[in-house]
Amino acid sequence: MIRQLRRLWMRRELVWYLVRSDLKVTYKNKVLGYVWSLLDPLMMMLVYVVLVQVIFKQGGGQFPVLLFSALLAWRWFTRSVEQATTSISGKGKLIQTVDFPRVILPVQDVVAGLVKYILSLGVLIPMLVVFHVNWSVHILWLPAIMGVQFVLTLGAALLCAVIGVYFRDLQNILSFLLRMVWYLSPALWSIADRIPPRMRTAYLILNPFASLFEAYKSVLVRGEPPLLFVGVALGLGVILLIAGLLVFDRFEDRLAKDV
Repeated sequence: MIRQLRRLWMRRELVWYLVRSDLKVTYKNKVLGYVWSLLDPLMMMLVYVVLVQVIFKQGGGQFPVLLFSALLAWRWFTRSVEQATTSISGKGKLIQTVDFPRVILPVQDVVAGLVKYILSLGVLIPMLVVFHVNWSVHILWLPAIMGVQFVLTLGAALLCAVIGVYFRDLQNILSFLLRMVWYLSPALWSIADRIPPRMRTAYLILNPFASLFEAYKSVLVRGEPPLLFVGVALGLGVILLIAGLLVFDRFEDRLAKDV
C-alpha cells in the first residue's frame, strides 16, 4: 500500500499531465466546450425540477438549488467510478508497451472528476444568490466535505479498475447499482419528509451518500454545519482506499498479461 502511494507521489507530474489531456479531450470537440459542462447538469436538474415540483407538486422554494448541490457531487462520483472501471481494461496496448504505475489510470479519472466538479460550481454559485440561501461561515466546510468524497470516490475507483479487468460486465451492473443508490439517497427528496425519526440514524450510517448529500445541502444552502455522520462516509472511504491500494499491490504485475 505504501509502495503505491510513494509511486503515485513520484509520478504526480504524469497524473497532472493525464488530467490536463482528459480535460482537453472532453471539451475540444464540443461546440460549446466548457459551457457544456455547465449546461449538462443544469438541464438534468431542470428535468428533475419539472418531475418533482411541477408534476408531483413536491419540494419547496429552494428545491432546485438543494437538488443541484447534490447532483454535482453525484456526477463527480458516478462518472469517475464508471470511467475507472475501464481505465485499465480499455488501455491494454498502453499497459503492455509502457512501464508506469497502473494505479495512475483510475487516480487520473478521479482527479479529473474533481476538477470538473470545481468548474461546475460556476453554475451553482449564481444559483445560491438567486435562491437566497442562508450564507454562513459553515460554507468553509465545503473543502473538507469534498475531501471526504475524494477519498470515498478514489477507493471505489481503485477497486472497480482492477475488478473491471477480470469481470467485464461490471460496468453494466454498476450502472444499475448507482442508479438505485441515487434514488435511495436524499437528492430528490428530504430526509425530514421521508425517513421516520427512529430510522434516520441507521439510514445515515448505512448510506454514505445520504450523509454526503446532507452535508453539501447544509453548508451550501441551509447555512448549517454538516452532520457528524459525514465521518461515517470518511471511514468507509478510508477502508475502500486501503482495500484498493492493497488490491493493486497484489494484481499490478498481472494486469499487463490479463488485460
